[in-house]
Amino acid sequence: MKQKTLQMEQKLNIIGDWTLQRLLDQLQAGNIKIPRFQRDYIWEKSKVVKLLNSIYNQYPIGSLFFWKAPAKYAFFIRPFDIDGIDDTKTEGDFQFILDGQQRIMSLFVALKGKNMAGVDYATICFNPERCEFLIPRSLREKNNIPAWRIIDKDAFAETLAELEKSKMRNQKKIVENWKQCRDIFVNYPMSIVLTTNTDVDDVVEIFERINQGGKHLTVFDLVHATTWSEKFDLKQNIDDFNTPARMKQVGRLSEKVFTLSLTLNAFDDARSLYQLKLTPEICQKIWPRTRSALISTLDFLKKMRISGDLAFYHNLIPTLQYYFFTAGSGTIYPEHQKTLEKWFWDAKFSKRYSVSGATHLKEDVQWIRSLLTEE
Repeated sequence: MKQKTLQMEQKLNIIGDWTLQRLLDQLQAGNIKIPRFQRDYIWEKSKVVKLLNSIYNQYPIGSLFFWKAPAKYAFFIRPFDIDGIDDTKTEGDFQFILDGQQRIMSLFVALKGKNMAGVDYATICFNPERCEFLIPRSLREKNNIPAWRIIDKDAFAETLAELEKSKMRNQKKIVENWKQCRDIFVNYPMSIVLTTNTDVDDVVEIFERINQGGKHLTVFDLVHATTWSEKFDLKQNIDDFNTPARMKQVGRLSEKVFTLSLTLNAFDDARSLYQLKLTPEICQKIWPRTRSALISTLDFLKKMRISGDLAFYHNLIPTLQYYFFTAGSGTIYPEHQKTLEKWFWDAKFSKRYSVSGATHLKEDVQWIRSLLTEE
């Protein structure tokens, strides 16, 4: 009897034919995107200079991790907020940066001579006599050429012509070093790891596992980043809710309680895809009712004579608060009291949310909604 060989779909690919020039071109054309849950660009010029010198010396700078996502995930796109990158493309497949944003943006701002977040990266120079990148102490220092002139074809040729006409010492060597520098940067090989996984929950887990600057990000880090605005700060609202007096009575409610509660209240679903759909506007709008619903949930548990640290019940709180949020009332309707109490204990002892938690959450909020709409 012949055995059938099961072939697993390949969801991870190593792209080995990209050069630095191609990376910059793809970024400029709008084919590479930053997802909303990425951190802001934070590298200072000295660190960018170190990266450029590593490339010049042809040292490896590590792989970049991209997620190839279909157009339906266009809502994840975060504008670059920098001139020279086409932010208008929102159709077709996207390549989202999961890891390598700092390196990619550092190379772009330095080699395109951009100003970002008030920092002028056009001041970074290459010295073809010393064969190194640096930040000049003075603009009058000899042989310091702006790094952006390396990639710009016309600017490179113009600088090359000036160097060839000059009568400086070591002129021939300086000209050769200038040519070699462009050749290294244009053809520098980039290692791209591409995941074609369209399951957002898996993509988020991948992102969480990637070490970003020595700190593993959590889903809450991503949600906080995507929902922050001057008018709404999820971390601050959580701290305000977890007052010393409340923590003394019920312990500190976890960040997960709040993210799941907000997501359920906004979308009737709490999978990672929906958590990352939260925006500052949505959160600001539903936070007051969500906060009231959580307070009502704590009162409900207190009346059930559940006291002390509620850490063991955190998985159940988002569902219970959904009842109060949807009902728009701080108390349970008398006809629902025993039904909800029975659900609570059944869910607790069966460990309902320990496996396929997101699926069960969706089922339970649908049940609550039907419970509240019964005639």
